[in-house]
Amino acid sequence: MIRDSFTHILNTLRHNKAVQIGFILLFLAAGVLIMVNFDLPDAKAFIRAHRGQAVLISIVIYFLMGFTFIPASPLTLFLAVFMGPWETVLVATIGNTLAALLEYQIGSTVGDIFNFEAKMQNLPLGLGKLPITSPYLLMAGRLLPLGKRGFSIVCGAYQVPYGKYLWTTVLMYIINAAFIAFTGAGLLRLFQI
Repeated sequence: MIRDSFTHILNTLRHNKAVQIGFILLFLAAGVLIMVNFDLPDAKAFIRAHRGQAVLISIVIYFLMGFTFIPASPLTLFLAVFMGPWETVLVATIGNTLAALLEYQIGSTVGDIFNFEAKMQNLPLGLGKLPITSPYLLMAGRLLPLGKRGFSIVCGAYQVPYGKYLWTTVLMYIINAAFIAFTGAGLLRLFQI
């Protein structure tokens, strides 16, 4: 009975456009607030003081950074030296993937509200005809420096198959985190920074 009530509430919220827009605005406001107040040195000190909780704290920081335009590369580099590259790859992948999944959900909501697919057909330079469900395009989209967040939203709006979106996202976050963690940590140790 509780489960049915919960499902009914979720379905009501899912189909209520005002609630959906409110959640989107709430997430955008939270992202702006985090971007303005985020201080990396304070985060470093906190992680060092609570070594046992460092993994969970780092995942949360990655997740929150996913809603800002602050690059996560410095955090990945710091964690690679502090925690080691293997653990950093795992933490960065989990945190970034969780943020990307929520962005995908936001995109699917925005796509429903604004009839996104119809509007994409009118984009210049044939951008509306890109094979958005292609695994190669999904992986290449993760290489965009500031477009990762927007790309997840576009994938959600286009209703890219969830399984394909998930495995391409995880793969590219592993590759990106591994590159930064292993090369960055190696260079820092080489130069004794």
